Amino acid sequence: MAVRQDAAMEGKTCDVKFSSSSLVRDYEEHTGRKISEESTANLPSDVRQETIRSLFRNKGALATSANWEGERRIKLTSCLKQASAHFHRIADFIRQGKPVVGCFRVDEEFHTLEPEEIYHCEAETEAETHGQIRFAHYVLFVGYGYDIYDEAYLVFLNSLGTGFGNNGFGRVYFDEIYKDWFYVLKAKAPAVAETGASTSSNIAQGR
Repeated sequence: MAVRQDAAMEGKTCDVKFSSSSLVRDYEEHTGRKISEESTANLPSDVRQETIRSLFRNKGALATSANWEGERRIKLTSCLKQASAHFHRIADFIRQGKPVVGCFRVDEEFHTLEPEEIYHCEAETEAETHGQIRFAHYVLFVGYGYDIYDEAYLVFLNSLGTGFGNNGFGRVYFDEIYKDWFYVLKAKAPAVAETGASTSSNIAQGR
C-alpha cells in the first residue's frame, strides 16, 4: 500500500506485488531458525516483527511487476513504530492516508467473522480456548469508527481473501489491539526499468 500510495501521488499506476515467501526465507536465513519450527517461548515477544522490519528496510523484499522482468528488491523508506498508541493518534495516521499495520489476538472464530460484526477475542487464556488455536495476527488498518455504545474500533484489510468478513475487510475493537505493535509504513515507488536491463538484483531504495 505504501508503494502504491507513493505512485499515486506522482500520478502513476502501480502493480507491484511483494513475495511474502521471500521475507520468510530472508528471516530464516538471518536468524538460522525455521518459522514453522520456531518456539517463541524463550524469545522476545516482538522478535519476528522487529526482525522483519529491519530486513525490509535494509535488504528489501522481492517483488514483481509488469514493468520489469523477474523479481526486484524494494525497501521500506521508513517503518515508524508507535508505542503505547492511542486511538486518536492511529486515527490521524489513517485519516492522512498513511499505511498502518498492527496485530491482535485471534482464535478460530476469527475466520468466520460476519460482515456486521466487530471482532472481540472471547478466550482470555489458553484454558479458555478449549483446544482452539490462539495467535497474534497482523493486518492493515484502513479506517476507524465507534459502535452504538461509543466503543472505538478500527477497520482492517485482512489477508484471507474476499471471502472473509465484508469482502475481505473486518472491524476489531481498539482495546483488542496490541498498543505497542503499531507500525506506520512509507516506501518509494520504484522507477520503471529500462527495456533489456537486468533487474533481478536491482534494489529500489526509498529516498
